[in-house]
Amino acid sequence: MSILGRVNKLPNLYLFDIDGTLSVDKKIPLSAKRTLKKLREKGHLVLLCTGRCLAQLKDILNEIEVDGAILNNGAFAFLQDQVIFESRISPSLLQKVIQEDCSVGLLSKNEFSIISYDPLLVKEFCQVFSIDFPQKVDIDFLMEVPIYSIGVYTRKVFDVTAYPELNFVKVCDIGYDVMNKGISKASAIPILRSLYPQARMIGFGDNYNDMEMLHEVDVAIVMPTAPIEVQALADFISKPPLEDGIYDAVKNYLKEV
Repeated sequence: MSILGRVNKLPNLYLFDIDGTLSVDKKIPLSAKRTLKKLREKGHLVLLCTGRCLAQLKDILNEIEVDGAILNNGAFAFLQDQVIFESRISPSLLQKVIQEDCSVGLLSKNEFSIISYDPLLVKEFCQVFSIDFPQKVDIDFLMEVPIYSIGVYTRKVFDVTAYPELNFVKVCDIGYDVMNKGISKASAIPILRSLYPQARMIGFGDNYNDMEMLHEVDVAIVMPTAPIEVQALADFISKPPLEDGIYDAVKNYLKEV
Protein backbone atom coordinates (compact mmCIF):
# COMPACT_ATOMS: atom_id res chain seq x y z
CA MET A 1 0.00 0.00 0.00
CA SER A 2 1.33 3.47 -0.83
CA ILE A 3 2.05 6.07 1.84
CA LEU A 4 -0.87 8.28 0.82
CA GLY A 5 -3.15 5.26 0.66
CA ARG A 6 -2.90 4.87 4.45
CA VAL A 7 -3.74 8.47 5.36
CA ASN A 8 -7.35 7.87 6.33
CA LYS A 9 -6.67 4.55 8.09
CA LEU A 10 -3.92 5.56 10.48
CA PRO A 11 -4.89 6.37 14.10
CA ASN A 12 -1.42 7.16 15.47
CA LEU A 13 2.17 7.74 14.39
CA TYR A 14 4.91 6.50 16.77
CA LEU A 15 8.52 7.77 16.83
CA PHE A 16 11.03 5.73 18.87
CA ASP A 17 14.52 6.81 19.84
CA ILE A 18 16.81 3.76 20.06
CA ASP A 19 19.73 4.10 22.49
CA GLY A 20 18.50 4.42 26.06
CA THR A 21 14.86 4.27 24.99
CA LEU A 22 14.05 1.26 22.84
CA SER A 23 17.29 -0.58 23.68
CA VAL A 24 20.10 -0.62 26.23
CA ASP A 25 23.48 -2.23 25.46
CA LYS A 26 22.04 -3.70 22.23
CA LYS A 27 19.19 -5.34 24.16
CA ILE A 28 15.60 -4.72 23.08
CA PRO A 29 13.21 -6.21 25.68
CA LEU A 30 10.81 -8.82 24.38
CA SER A 31 7.95 -6.70 25.71
CA ALA A 32 9.07 -3.79 23.49
CA LYS A 33 9.31 -6.03 20.41
CA ARG A 34 5.82 -7.34 21.03
CA THR A 35 4.48 -3.84 21.64
CA LEU A 36 5.82 -2.47 18.34
CA LYS A 37 4.46 -5.49 16.49
CA LYS A 38 1.05 -5.02 18.07
CA LEU A 39 0.98 -1.31 17.21
CA ARG A 40 1.65 -2.07 13.54
CA GLU A 41 -0.94 -4.84 13.52
CA LYS A 42 -3.48 -2.28 14.73
CA GLY A 43 -2.62 -0.01 11.79
CA HIS A 44 -0.32 2.46 13.53
CA LEU A 45 2.82 3.69 11.81
CA VAL A 46 6.08 2.96 13.67
CA LEU A 47 9.32 4.81 12.91
CA LEU A 48 12.74 4.79 14.52
CA CYS A 49 14.06 8.26 15.37
CA THR A 50 17.79 8.09 15.93
CA GLY A 51 21.22 9.63 15.56
CA ARG A 52 22.35 6.46 13.85
CA CYS A 53 22.74 5.89 10.13
CA LEU A 54 21.17 2.94 8.32
CA ALA A 55 24.29 0.77 8.63
CA GLN A 56 24.03 1.02 12.42
CA LEU A 57 20.48 -0.34 12.39
CA LYS A 58 21.14 -3.75 10.84
CA ASP A 59 21.03 -5.73 14.08
CA ILE A 60 17.97 -3.83 15.30
CA LEU A 61 16.08 -4.33 12.04
CA ASN A 62 16.75 -8.05 12.33
CA GLU A 63 14.72 -7.99 15.57
CA ILE A 64 11.87 -5.60 14.76
CA GLU A 65 9.93 -4.34 11.76
CA VAL A 66 9.22 -0.65 11.25
CA ASP A 67 7.61 1.54 8.61
CA GLY A 68 10.49 3.97 8.29
CA ALA A 69 13.11 5.94 10.15
CA ILE A 70 14.35 9.42 10.93
CA LEU A 71 18.13 8.94 10.79
CA ASN A 72 21.26 11.03 11.34
CA ASN A 73 19.49 13.06 14.05
CA GLY A 74 16.90 14.22 11.57
CA ALA A 75 19.10 14.91 8.55
CA PHE A 76 17.78 11.93 6.57
CA ALA A 77 14.33 10.35 6.76
CA PHE A 78 12.48 7.70 4.82
CA LEU A 79 9.02 6.20 4.98
CA GLN A 80 8.58 2.75 3.47
CA ASP A 81 10.63 2.99 0.26
CA GLN A 82 10.49 6.78 -0.15
CA VAL A 83 12.97 9.43 1.02
CA ILE A 84 10.92 12.20 2.62
CA PHE A 85 13.69 14.51 3.91
CA GLU A 86 17.46 15.03 3.60
CA SER A 87 19.99 17.71 4.53
CA ARG A 88 23.60 17.17 3.42
CA ILE A 89 26.57 18.87 5.13
CA SER A 90 28.82 20.61 2.58
CA PRO A 91 32.20 18.92 1.89
CA SER A 92 34.08 22.19 2.46
CA LEU A 93 32.56 22.56 5.93
CA LEU A 94 33.40 18.93 6.72
CA GLN A 95 37.02 19.50 5.74
CA LYS A 96 37.20 22.49 8.10
CA VAL A 97 35.92 20.46 11.06
CA ILE A 98 38.28 17.56 10.31
CA GLN A 99 41.25 19.94 10.61
CA GLU A 100 40.35 20.60 14.26
CA ASP A 101 42.13 18.83 17.12
CA CYS A 102 39.46 16.17 17.50
CA SER A 103 38.21 12.93 15.99
CA VAL A 104 35.34 13.22 13.50
CA GLY A 105 32.98 10.40 12.57
CA LEU A 106 31.14 10.69 9.25
CA LEU A 107 27.60 9.38 8.87
CA SER A 108 26.17 9.01 5.40
CA LYS A 109 22.84 7.32 4.81
CA ASN A 110 24.41 3.85 4.86
CA GLU A 111 27.89 4.15 6.39
CA PHE A 112 29.72 5.18 9.55
CA SER A 113 33.25 6.21 8.56
CA ILE A 114 36.26 8.13 9.82
CA ILE A 115 39.37 9.74 8.31
CA SER A 116 41.87 10.64 11.07
CA TYR A 117 41.18 9.91 14.72
CA ASP A 118 42.25 8.93 18.22
CA PRO A 119 41.41 5.20 18.30
CA LEU A 120 40.95 5.04 22.10
CA LEU A 121 38.61 8.02 22.07
CA VAL A 122 36.48 6.69 19.23
CA LYS A 123 36.41 3.23 20.79
CA GLU A 124 35.11 4.74 24.04
CA PHE A 125 32.34 6.56 22.15
CA CYS A 126 31.34 3.40 20.31
CA GLN A 127 31.15 1.50 23.59
CA VAL A 128 28.85 4.14 25.11
CA PHE A 129 26.34 3.63 22.30
CA SER A 130 27.04 -0.04 21.55
CA ILE A 131 27.94 0.62 17.91
CA ASP A 132 30.65 -0.85 15.69
CA PHE A 133 33.91 1.01 15.13
CA PRO A 134 33.76 3.18 11.97
CA GLN A 135 35.47 2.15 8.76
CA LYS A 136 38.63 4.07 7.74
CA VAL A 137 38.29 6.16 4.57
CA ASP A 138 40.40 8.81 2.83
CA ILE A 139 39.62 12.48 2.27
CA ASP A 140 38.12 11.82 -1.18
CA PHE A 141 35.21 10.13 0.56
CA LEU A 142 33.86 13.58 1.46
CA MET A 143 33.33 14.42 -2.21
CA GLU A 144 32.01 11.02 -3.26
CA VAL A 145 29.37 10.27 -0.60
CA PRO A 146 26.73 12.63 0.87
CA ILE A 147 27.37 13.12 4.60
CA TYR A 148 24.25 13.98 6.60
CA SER A 149 25.66 14.15 10.12
CA ILE A 150 28.97 13.85 11.94
CA GLY A 151 30.22 12.93 15.37
CA VAL A 152 32.82 15.15 17.05
CA TYR A 153 34.77 13.29 19.74
CA THR A 154 37.11 15.16 22.10
CA ARG A 155 38.06 15.56 25.75
CA LYS A 156 38.94 19.22 25.16
CA VAL A 157 36.64 22.21 24.96
CA PHE A 158 35.36 22.45 21.38
CA ASP A 159 34.49 25.95 20.16
CA VAL A 160 31.07 25.33 18.63
CA THR A 161 30.64 29.08 18.02
CA ALA A 162 33.23 28.82 15.24
CA TYR A 163 30.64 26.88 13.21
CA PRO A 164 27.41 28.93 13.03
CA GLU A 165 26.30 26.79 10.08
CA LEU A 166 26.11 23.67 12.24
CA ASN A 167 23.98 22.38 15.10
CA PHE A 168 26.05 20.73 17.89
CA VAL A 169 24.19 18.48 20.34
CA LYS A 170 26.07 17.04 23.31
CA VAL A 171 25.25 13.33 23.55
CA CYS A 172 27.88 12.14 26.04
CA ASP A 173 30.91 13.46 27.93
CA ILE A 174 33.23 13.04 24.93
CA GLY A 175 30.91 13.49 21.99
CA TYR A 176 28.66 15.76 19.96
CA ASP A 177 26.20 14.85 17.24
CA VAL A 178 26.44 17.50 14.54
CA MET A 179 24.06 18.39 11.71
CA ASN A 180 23.32 21.43 9.58
CA LYS A 181 21.92 24.39 11.50
CA GLY A 182 18.22 23.99 12.14
CA ILE A 183 18.28 20.21 11.69
CA SER A 184 17.03 17.99 14.50
CA LYS A 185 14.95 14.86 15.01
CA ALA A 186 11.93 17.12 14.53
CA SER A 187 12.89 18.22 10.99
CA ALA A 188 10.78 15.60 9.21
CA ILE A 189 7.73 16.02 11.47
CA PRO A 190 6.03 18.70 9.28
CA ILE A 191 6.31 16.32 6.31
CA LEU A 192 4.83 13.45 8.31
CA ARG A 193 1.99 15.69 9.45
CA SER A 194 1.26 16.68 5.84
CA LEU A 195 1.11 13.00 4.87
CA TYR A 196 -1.01 12.00 7.87
CA PRO A 197 -2.92 15.13 8.93
CA GLN A 198 -5.36 13.19 11.12
CA ALA A 199 -2.74 11.14 12.98
CA ARG A 200 -1.76 11.73 16.58
CA MET A 201 2.04 11.77 16.87
CA ILE A 202 3.71 10.11 19.87
CA GLY A 203 7.44 10.36 20.57
CA PHE A 204 9.68 8.33 22.89
CA GLY A 205 13.11 9.61 23.98
CA ASP A 206 15.70 9.93 26.70
CA ASN A 207 18.45 12.38 25.70
CA TYR A 208 19.21 15.94 24.63
CA ASN A 209 19.04 15.10 20.93
CA ASP A 210 15.41 14.03 21.45
CA MET A 211 14.26 17.38 22.83
CA GLU A 212 13.06 19.02 19.61
CA MET A 213 11.20 15.86 18.62
CA LEU A 214 9.57 15.56 22.05
CA HIS A 215 8.54 19.21 21.89
CA GLU A 216 6.88 18.87 18.49
CA VAL A 217 4.93 15.62 18.96
CA ASP A 218 1.44 15.50 20.43
CA VAL A 219 2.43 13.13 23.25
CA ALA A 220 5.95 12.94 24.70
CA ILE A 221 7.03 9.77 26.54
CA VAL A 222 10.36 10.05 28.36
CA MET A 223 12.54 7.46 30.06
CA PRO A 224 13.32 8.02 33.78
CA THR A 225 17.06 8.00 33.02
CA ALA A 226 16.72 11.18 30.92
CA PRO A 227 18.35 14.46 32.02
CA ILE A 228 15.99 16.73 33.93
CA GLU A 229 15.70 19.15 30.98
CA VAL A 230 14.40 16.28 28.84
CA GLN A 231 12.05 15.02 31.55
CA ALA A 232 10.53 18.51 31.70
CA LEU A 233 9.08 17.92 28.20
CA ALA A 234 7.33 14.69 29.19
CA ASP A 235 3.62 14.05 29.21
CA PHE A 236 4.48 10.73 30.83
CA ILE A 237 7.69 9.37 32.38
CA SER A 238 7.80 5.63 31.89
CA LYS A 239 9.76 2.84 33.55
CA PRO A 240 13.38 2.12 32.47
CA PRO A 241 13.67 0.43 29.05
CA LEU A 242 14.80 -2.94 30.40
CA GLU A 243 11.96 -2.88 32.93
CA ASP A 244 9.36 -2.91 30.15
CA GLY A 245 9.29 0.88 29.81
CA ILE A 246 7.89 0.90 26.26
CA TYR A 247 5.17 -1.60 27.08
CA ASP A 248 4.31 0.26 30.30
CA ALA A 249 3.78 3.57 28.49
CA VAL A 250 1.81 2.12 25.58
CA LYS A 251 -0.42 -0.08 27.77
CA ASN A 252 -0.94 1.94 30.92
CA TYR A 253 -0.75 5.54 29.66
CA LEU A 254 -1.71 5.35 25.98
CA LYS A 255 -4.08 2.36 26.44
CA GLU A 256 -3.06 0.96 23.05
CA VAL A 257 -2.14 -2.68 23.82
